[in-house]
Amino acid sequence: MKKRTKKRIGMAISAAVVAIAAYNVYNIRVEYAKAGSEYDNIADAVRISDEPVEAVPIDDEPAADEGGFSFEDDGPKYDIGTYPNLVIDHETLKKANPDYVGWLYVPCLEISYPVVQGTDNEYYLHHTFENTENVTGCIFIDSECETDMSSYNTFVYGHNMKNGSMFGSLRQLLTKSELITGDPYIYYYTEDGVYAFRTYSYHRVPPKSGYFSYVKSHQEYSEYVDMALSDRLVDMQTPVDKQRNSIILSTCNGSGESKQRLVIHAINTGHYR
Repeated sequence: MKKRTKKRIGMAISAAVVAIAAYNVYNIRVEYAKAGSEYDNIADAVRISDEPVEAVPIDDEPAADEGGFSFEDDGPKYDIGTYPNLVIDHETLKKANPDYVGWLYVPCLEISYPVVQGTDNEYYLHHTFENTENVTGCIFIDSECETDMSSYNTFVYGHNMKNGSMFGSLRQLLTKSELITGDPYIYYYTEDGVYAFRTYSYHRVPPKSGYFSYVKSHQEYSEYVDMALSDRLVDMQTPVDKQRNSIILSTCNGSGESKQRLVIHAINTGHYR
C-alpha cells in the first residue's frame, strides 16, 4: 500500500513539474511575441537604402593626447569607401524613449536594434525599448560608458535569446566563424554620424572576467587589447591601432556552472557623416 502511495505521489510530482515547465515555456513564448511585435513597430523608423553611402570622415575629433582618438581611415569595407545606408528617424526614436542613444547594425549576424543607456545596468535587462517589462530586455550601453564612443572600451549588452533575437545570433560565431571573417564590420548610427568598427577578436569568458573592467588609461587599454588578441578564437586578420578605441558586444553563453559571456571586440575604423 505504501509503495502504491509513494508511486502516486511521485507521478503527481512529475506531472506538476511538467505542467510548470510547460507553463513557463508558454509564458516565455508570449514574452517573445510581445517583444517581437514591439521591435517590428520600431523598425518602421529605420530603413536600409539599396545604395551605400560614401564614407566622409568627420575630422573634428579630439586628438589622442587629449584623451580621445583620431578617426582617419580609408573607410569601412561594406563597399570600397562606403558604409550601409540606414535611414534612421532618430528624433522619433528619442521621443519614444529619451534613453535612446543610437542604432546598432551588424550585417553578418542580422543584428539591427535601437540602443539605449540607462542610469544603471539592470533596468534594460528586463525592459524593452518602450519600457515594457519583458524577459527580452533591450540592447544597452554600459551606464559608465560615454554615448559618443569616446570611452576606451564601450560595452554594449544584450540577451542571448533562444529565438535568435537581440544578441541571440552571436552564438553562431562559435560554429560559423566564416560569418564574421567574411564581413567583420559593426556599425553604430547616431544623429552626429556613423561609427564603423572592425572585429579583431571574439571569445568566451567568465562572468566576472577582467574583460569587463573599465579602462582608464592608454596603458591599460593597450594591455586590454593585447589580452583580447591573445584569447581570440579565430585570427581575424584585423590591423589593430591602439590609438583607436573599441566597442565590445557581450551576451550570456551557456547555463549553470558552465555559464559564461560571449564577447566580441571591434576596433574603431572611422567616424563618418
